Amino acid sequence: METFLKLLRQSLSRFPSNSERYVVAFSGGLDSTVLLAAMQRLESGVTVRAAHIDHGLQTDSYKWEAHCRETASALGVEYVSSKLLIESQSGDSLEALAREARYRALQDLLAPGEILLTAHHADDQLETLLLRLLRGSGVKGMRGISSFHRFGNGYLGRPLLHMTRRELQGMGVEWELEWLDDPMNLDERFDRNFIRKKVLPQVTTRWPSGGKTAVRAARQMADAQEILDGVAESDSSGILHPDRISQAALLELSASRQRNVLRHLIGRAGLPIPDSVQMDELLKSLQVRRIDAETQVQWPGGEGRIYRGVLHLFAPFGMGSRDNYIGELTKTQPWSGPEGRISLVSTTGQGLPDIWVKKGLSVRFRVGGECFKPPSYNHSRSLKKWFQETGVLPWLRGRVPLLYRDEQLVAVGDLWVSNVAKDAQENKQKWQISWTNHPPMT
Repeated sequence: METFLKLLRQSLSRFPSNSERYVVAFSGGLDSTVLLAAMQRLESGVTVRAAHIDHGLQTDSYKWEAHCRETASALGVEYVSSKLLIESQSGDSLEALAREARYRALQDLLAPGEILLTAHHADDQLETLLLRLLRGSGVKGMRGISSFHRFGNGYLGRPLLHMTRRELQGMGVEWELEWLDDPMNLDERFDRNFIRKKVLPQVTTRWPSGGKTAVRAARQMADAQEILDGVAESDSSGILHPDRISQAALLELSASRQRNVLRHLIGRAGLPIPDSVQMDELLKSLQVRRIDAETQVQWPGGEGRIYRGVLHLFAPFGMGSRDNYIGELTKTQPWSGPEGRISLVSTTGQGLPDIWVKKGLSVRFRVGGECFKPPSYNHSRSLKKWFQETGVLPWLRGRVPLLYRDEQLVAVGDLWVSNVAKDAQENKQKWQISWTNHPPMT
């Protein structure tokens, strides 16, 4: 027992936090029961709470909650619980939904500065690495289960990663603990359960130290990812905006460093990382150097397009306003739609005449063939030409609101006001166009 507690103390001491306030994620199973009992046996100065999350996925889940409450009481540990309602749709992974909901609930229960402890162990690390390997994870994914990181108002730590399930079971027997076995862990429809039941026994029989080897491998992958992150920071040091990247700057790098820096920048832009096939398509698009080229690569939750030597990264847009849409805009009633929000602001400078605004304006979108003449220009030109000349992004041109006075185009978003407005009511009140809630146009 003393050896086990010594190893636990060492794991806790390696956490980069001075806090000694802990919350054990307590499911009632073997692993979390041993962790909770071990934390309760540590020297004074350590405060421990037990937190149980009832997913409600089983009809007798209330029995698990009662067992956890009784166990915590018997150990003299403060106890808190939360019940969840998980709704899944066709195609959703119930396993993933339950995990995400559980961590959200635990985060809500965590007080500032507390460290949430979960009972993941070396066998769990091996399962995770095998599962991610089979799913094609790269270096970042092969870091496996992290031992410590920020979590909500506090931290999340896993002090048992260097211990095997067999070692935990030995402590559970020695301390005469009682625990429950979750029947969902037997359902081999879930990938992790299949690996645990069918694959892992074969691996650990052949390689008994496989779990602890997996812990070392995950740590080495974490070291490798830290190096890759450092290289990506260096390669992107001259890039001010992670969602607008110079094509030429990327092409100065080798293909492997292009992949690395793009993963880094895509993450900084708040987008999901494309898989290897989609990343290869993105790299391939960088080789197209024609000034008029418009390349496009899409992946779930993200999109990359190159225009005039710049790679633009963004989340896919939703549906725009319907074809032949006509909306209304007045000085007291702003217009809102998928393309943003337009309101009118009183101005003494260039703007729309008050007499036009009093009658109201209509909001429309391009159908093709529109012509326009901004102030200080001698000739009217097609809207397409104005967009090209000023570098308005091609994929956004159809989302620029056009303001009409009857059938006359008088403003293009907040980009230009028609020259006709310049001479109308020159010394009277005018209205400036404010267009918000839209992505950058150039």
